[in-house]
Amino acid sequence: MTKVALRGLLAHKSRLVATLLAVALGVAFIGGVLTMTDTMNRTFDDLFASAYAGTDAVVRSDEVISGELGEEDQRGTIDVALLDRVRAVDSVEAATGDVSGLAQVIGRDGDPIGGGSFDSPASAGSWDPGDNDDADDPLNPLRLRDGSWLAGDDEIMLDAATARSADYAIGDRVPVQTEGGVGDYRLAGIVGWGSADSPAGQSLLLFSLDEAQRMLGEPGRFDDIVVSARAGTSEDELVRDLRAVVGEGVEVISGTDITAESQSDLRRQLSFLTWFFLAFAMIAVVVGSFVIYNSFSIIVAQRTREMALLRAIGASRRQVRRAVLVEAVAVGLIGSGVGFLLGLGVASALLGFLTIEGALAVVPTSIAIAVGCGLLVTVASALIPARRASRIPPVAALREAAIETPGHSRLRLIVGAASTALGGLAVVSGAAAGQAGRVGLGVAAAFLGLLLMGPALARPVSRLVGWPLGRLRGLTGVLAQKNAGRNPKRSAATAQALMIGIGIVAFFLVLNASIRASIDQLLDDGFTGDFVVDSGSFGVIGLPPELAERIAAQPEVETVVPYRLVPAQIATGGVAGPDQTTDQVVGMGADGFDLFGLDIVAGSGDLGRGEVVVFEDQARAAGLAVGDRIDVDFLDAAATPLTVAGIYAATSDVSGIGNYVVGVDELGALVPSSADAQVIVQLKDGVSIAEAEPALEAVADDYPTANVQSAEEYKDAIGGQLDVFLQLVLGLLVLAIVIALLGIANTIALSVLERTPELGLLRAVGMSRRQLRSAIRWESVIIALFGAVLGLAVGILGAWGMVTAFQDQGFEVFQAPTATLVLLAALAGGLGMVAAVVPAWRASRLDVLDAIHRP
Repeated sequence: MTKVALRGLLAHKSRLVATLLAVALGVAFIGGVLTMTDTMNRTFDDLFASAYAGTDAVVRSDEVISGELGEEDQRGTIDVALLDRVRAVDSVEAATGDVSGLAQVIGRDGDPIGGGSFDSPASAGSWDPGDNDDADDPLNPLRLRDGSWLAGDDEIMLDAATARSADYAIGDRVPVQTEGGVGDYRLAGIVGWGSADSPAGQSLLLFSLDEAQRMLGEPGRFDDIVVSARAGTSEDELVRDLRAVVGEGVEVISGTDITAESQSDLRRQLSFLTWFFLAFAMIAVVVGSFVIYNSFSIIVAQRTREMALLRAIGASRRQVRRAVLVEAVAVGLIGSGVGFLLGLGVASALLGFLTIEGALAVVPTSIAIAVGCGLLVTVASALIPARRASRIPPVAALREAAIETPGHSRLRLIVGAASTALGGLAVVSGAAAGQAGRVGLGVAAAFLGLLLMGPALARPVSRLVGWPLGRLRGLTGVLAQKNAGRNPKRSAATAQALMIGIGIVAFFLVLNASIRASIDQLLDDGFTGDFVVDSGSFGVIGLPPELAERIAAQPEVETVVPYRLVPAQIATGGVAGPDQTTDQVVGMGADGFDLFGLDIVAGSGDLGRGEVVVFEDQARAAGLAVGDRIDVDFLDAAATPLTVAGIYAATSDVSGIGNYVVGVDELGALVPSSADAQVIVQLKDGVSIAEAEPALEAVADDYPTANVQSAEEYKDAIGGQLDVFLQLVLGLLVLAIVIALLGIANTIALSVLERTPELGLLRAVGMSRRQLRSAIRWESVIIALFGAVLGLAVGILGAWGMVTAFQDQGFEVFQAPTATLVLLAALAGGLGMVAAVVPAWRASRLDVLDAIHRP
C-alpha cells in the first residue's frame, strides 16, 4: 500500500502543487523566524563573548531598576575613586572605568543618522587613552581601521560602517547629540569590531573618558570598571580579592558571568520580537491547514473509484487510510523541506529589516521544529479525509461519479451556532466590563463557531453575495452562484482560510482607525498647547534642558512645560499598607496640568520642592491621601521622601500623564542627568502658529533631534507612528492571505477536474469558451467574498469589543474605516478572480468530446 500511495502521488503531482506551496509558505515563515532568532542569538552571543574576551571581572553598582518587557534594566553608577582601589589589588593586571549610553550621530545634511535596530541611536561609550592605546590590550575588542586612537576631549571615533554610510572621513567635524547636549567633534579614528565593520550591525561612537562622563553620564561616576587578572590568577580568585576592597553598594562579577548575563538579558529583550513574528507564522500555518484539509478532501472524493477498487481487491480500511496518510507525509516532508529553504530568505529579510548583520545560523533544532510543524499540520489535516477514504465501500467502484457528501451535520451546526452566540455574548459583556481578555476569548469562540457553521452558511451566503451576478452577468452569473454553493463543505473550507486572514486584517484596520480618532479627540478636548517639541528616537536620547529655557525666552511664547520621565522605586505607606513598586516619575512644570487638560481634585498642583501629585486611580490603589508621604528611590540617590501635595484626575477617561508627578526642577536636582522627552509650548494671546513657528524652528535647529510640531502636526505624527506598525502587521498577514488564495486556486482547479464531463456538456450545448471562463472566475470571486464577509464581521466585532473595553484608558471613539473595509472586500474578490485565471483557462481548452466521455 505504501508503494501504491507513492505511485499515486507521482501520477497526480499537479493535484498537490498548491498544497505543497501552502505547506512550504507556512513553514517558510516559521523557519525564517527561528533562523532569525538563532542568528540574532549567535551574533550577540559572539559580540558579548568578544567584548568580554579579556575581561576577568567587572565591578559595578548593585542598585538595579528592572526594565519592562523588551527594555533593558537600569543600573546605578560607581564613584571614580574606586578605580584606584581596584588597581591597587595585587591580582589585578589592568583596570579601566567605563561610561556608556546612547548618542545620535548627525549627518552632513543636518539630519540624525539611523544607527541600528529600527533606526535607534548609536551605542556610545568611553575610551581611556591612558589605558587602552594598545591594540593588543586584553580589554580592547576594537581594531583601528583608519586614523588614530583618541588623544583629546574634542575627538571621537566611529565604527567603519557608520562612517561609510554617513560619508565621514578622518579629520571631518561630526555633530553629535546626547542627553547631555550637542557637541561638534573631530573624527580621529575609524574602528572595526574585530574583523567586522561594526558590532552586530549596530553603530558605535566613542568619546574620551572625561567627555563621555559629561555627555553620557555624570562627572566623577563610572558605569562599571572592567578588570583583567595577572597571569596565574583565576577569575574566582580575582573576584574574591576585589570583593574584599570594593565596599557596600558595589558588586563584583566574573568575566564568565557577565558574558552569560549580557547574553541572557539581550535574549530576554529580543524575545518579544520572536513571539511577535511567530504569532503571524502560526496564523499562516493555521490558514495553510485549511488548504491542506480541503485539498485532500477533494482528492479523496475524486479518487473514490480508485479507493473502492483497492477495497474490492482486498485492501483493508486501515491500509486505505494508511495510503492517504503516506501521501500526506510525503507532501508534508517535501513541502516542509522546501519551506525551510525559503525560510532562509525570510530570515535574511527580517534581519535586514532589523539592521542586524551576521551569517545565517542554521541550527538542527530549528530545522526539526519547522519541518516537524509542517509535517504535523499536514498529517493532522489529512486525518479526516483519510478516515473518509477508508469508509468508501467496494461497490463504489461500479459507479461513474465520485461520492460526495455535500450536506452538513446537524450537531455541527448546533455546536457552531452556540459557539458563535456565546462568543458574541462574551465580546459584548467583556466590552461592557472593560475586560479585554474576555473579548479576546469571545472573538476566538466566534471564529470557531463560524468555522463549524461554514457548510450551513455556504449556500445562503453564496446566494446573497452572488445575487447581483445573476442579474448582471446572466447565465454565467447564475452558474457561478449555484456552483459556489454546490458543495458547501468544500466552499466553506476554502473560504474559511481567507476568513481568518481578512478577519485579522479588518481587526487591525478598525483598531488603528479607532485609536487615531481617540487620540485626535483627546488632544482636541483636553490639550491646549500650541506646539510640541519632540525628541524623536523613541525618546531614548531626549532633549537637553537648556532647549526649554531658550524656547521660554522667545517673545511669542507664553508658557513652556518640559516633560521628562525617570524610572524609580516607589515605596508607599498609605492605609493600604507598605508597598514598593517600580514606576516612571514624571517631571514637568505646574502649568502642565492645565495644558494637558487635567484637574486637581484634592490638595494643590503647585509642584513645590518635596511635593508630589498622584493620579487619583493610583492614589486609590495605594491608599494615599493629601499629606501622606512616599519614598522615591532613584538610581545613585538616597531614598527621597516626598509629600503628597495633590491628587489629579483627567478630564476624560484616560490615565493621564503618569502616576507620580513632581516639579521639573525637583526631578533635575534628584537626577541631574535627566533630559526632556518633550517640551510643550503655549503661545501668547494673538500670536498665530505661522508667526511663532519660524522662531521655534530657529531655536530647535541647534538641536538636530528636536522636532517642532504644531498640535495638528503632532496628531498626524502619532497617527503616522501607528500607521508604521499597521503596515508591518498587514505586511506579515499578506502571507496568510496568499496561502488562502492558493487554496481557492487549488479548489477551483480540482473542482474543474472533477466536473470535466459537466463542463464538456455545457460546451456541447453552446456555451462559449469565454462564458465558461467567466463562470469559473466568478465562482472563485463568490467563494472569496464569502470568506471576506465572514472575516469582516468577526474582525469588526472584535475591534469594537477591544476599543470599548479600553474606554477607561482613553479609547473613547470607535471608528470603522468604511471605505478601506469595502476596498478590502473588493480586493479579496479581485484576488479570487486572479486565483481562478489558470483553472478557468484550462477548463476552456478542454476537448468537448474527451471531456464528455472522461470518467
